[in-house]
Amino acid sequence: MKTTLYTASIIAAAVGSAHATPQQAVAQVRENAAQVLTILKKANGSNDAAVRKEAENYALPYFDFQRMTAQAVGQPWTQATPAQKQALAKEFQTLLIRTYSGTMLKFKNSTVDVKNNPVVNKGGKEIVIRTEISQSGSKPVNMDFTTYQSGGKYRVYNVAVEGASLVTVYRNQFGETIKNKGFDGLIQDLKTKNGGK
Repeated sequence: MKTTLYTASIIAAAVGSAHATPQQAVAQVRENAAQVLTILKKANGSNDAAVRKEAENYALPYFDFQRMTAQAVGQPWTQATPAQKQALAKEFQTLLIRTYSGTMLKFKNSTVDVKNNPVVNKGGKEIVIRTEISQSGSKPVNMDFTTYQSGGKYRVYNVAVEGASLVTVYRNQFGETIKNKGFDGLIQDLKTKNGGK
């Protein structure tokens, strides 16, 4: 999972297109994925951290972390206070960033094959963009990015890696923590994982 989250951000960064049709969204994915890979290829030695940060900053606005967090928490989300929701979303975003930030530069020589067969659901309100990530010496990885249009762009709110939903994986973990420790316990656990106190 660690080695796939940054790749997810590469494609997530590619879904910005105002009032786009599904095929326009696919074209935008290809264009922006290429741009992010170009950023990563600038990395060498001392400027790796700066390049990593540049790629992160480019990609992150195309995630809807609030919605991803709500889905990862599941039904108990409705019981959280606004402050708890905000804190959970912040820590979940940090968790995802930290998870892939250490390995993302490994993908600078990847190729991204964005498929021409997006799945349109919910009367066009949801578009699932299918991709295949290939890297020399490794088996290609299939990823599906579930997106919706917001603020003139498509934003990712779920990622499936080889059919396994990211939010579902975290829902199992989060549900157990909420049951045993409550929302504040989950927030504290995420803070601890993220290097906080």
